[in-house]
Amino acid sequence: YLTYNGVSREEMELYGRRYHSSGQYETTAGPHVLADGTHVDYHDDETDNYLQINNQLVLNHRIDEHWQYHSTLFYTYGYGYYNQYKDDAYLASYLPLNIQDGQADLIRNKIMLNHLGGLNASASYQNESLDLRFGGSWSYYTCPHWGELTWVDGLDADALQGRWYDNDVNKQDANVFARADWAVWQASRHQALHLFSDLQYRYVDYKAWGCNDNAVWGDEGVYMQEINVDKQYHFFNPRFGLNYQHQKHQAFASVAVAHREPTRSDFTDRYMFAADDTYPEPERLIDYELGYSYKTSSLALGINLYYMDYHNQLVATGMVNDGDDALNVNVDKSFRRGVELMATWKSTKWLDLSANATFSQNKIRDYVDALRDSPTYGMNLGDMTISYSPSAMANFSADFHVKGFSAVWNTQYVGKQYFTNNEIEALSLDAYTVSNLDLSYTFDYQKTNTVRFGLSIYNVFSAQYESNGYGYSYMWDGVRYDEAFYFPQAPRHVLANVTVNF
Repeated sequence: YLTYNGVSREEMELYGRRYHSSGQYETTAGPHVLADGTHVDYHDDETDNYLQINNQLVLNHRIDEHWQYHSTLFYTYGYGYYNQYKDDAYLASYLPLNIQDGQADLIRNKIMLNHLGGLNASASYQNESLDLRFGGSWSYYTCPHWGELTWVDGLDADALQGRWYDNDVNKQDANVFARADWAVWQASRHQALHLFSDLQYRYVDYKAWGCNDNAVWGDEGVYMQEINVDKQYHFFNPRFGLNYQHQKHQAFASVAVAHREPTRSDFTDRYMFAADDTYPEPERLIDYELGYSYKTSSLALGINLYYMDYHNQLVATGMVNDGDDALNVNVDKSFRRGVELMATWKSTKWLDLSANATFSQNKIRDYVDALRDSPTYGMNLGDMTISYSPSAMANFSADFHVKGFSAVWNTQYVGKQYFTNNEIEALSLDAYTVSNLDLSYTFDYQKTNTVRFGLSIYNVFSAQYESNGYGYSYMWDGVRYDEAFYFPQAPRHVLANVTVNF
């Protein structure tokens, strides 16, 4: 069954953490009985299907001891669809006006067919003090989307002919770049000062048109959303920095600019929270980094400081669209800053220990409340935490290996996250810790061939946690309501595998 939609806290308490409503419909005497006594059944063909065929032609040529050439010609074909049962769906969202009244159960197919082709090409020059690379790439992507109804309760099949939405997307993405690493001073292999730079120009042409799968309620009735997007973006992305190494010590500093264009859903679903005839803006990031590392044959330590200054960052709103894709919105000024810590210790020849952690602040500056009809609508709420941005994350692993046997323990911690950008406690993910264990034994045979038997134990302590979710707020009769939905993760479970190398 599809599991795109999450479950609420109330549903988990009533029906358990394995409950989901995808494909569920009420019956008079269904095989499943919910805690409130309702009889339900599930649509058996609630499936997600996707086929992808990748084709590549790769050419690598060494011209001489200094020059090399690389190129890749590629084409990817993709076709996918999913069947979905919708209980008590509004017919106005699917059918012409003359049969739009009321609600009914229905089965819908949402389909896509994509083609992606292009070329990557680059050349490189190397000598004792200079590593120079330059090149470019071009790709063309096209992807029609459409939907079909296979069954509507109470309607004849001939009333369902045709597509209830049909739209297309074309995207061209091209760039040229030059990258250099120059050893300004080098006393030995482990004692040197390097300057590096990376310059990229990127061009994006994005077009989308047709009828989308969103039914819009307007003054003139119900109509399917029309898409008409024709946007071009020109991005210049430079990066500069230096790297100093002295024996076991290494330090670096860098500054970089990066841009990110809006996605398809940023355009098509913007109507859910923004004014008509407005478009999302591309995101710009200026990234500052400073780092230090120490490395010996048995010990490696590292620390990185970073400050990421955003303009028009595309941040998640907490809402999802009809296909359960996350919806993003631009925020004028925001930042992410923090420290990354890393450590690896090879304590013995049979035991490796490693750990890393990130502590950060992720804030929107002068966040303006966007909840319409709220008492604080339009007010500056100050600096607020960016959605889905934990302030602390940590990971620990221990790798024990003797001859052909290996045991790897991993523990991960993820801090609290908010679904929305105004720090509402009812719309948040609790912090969680989860541990996994991988066991394996590898047998060698015929010198170069091996057989590996593995056993993976996930969530060893059966922690009850949710790794993701979504939520939103709305106003009704002057009262704010918060709706949150979660994706509970499985308790302890085991996966066995066999890998043969020959």
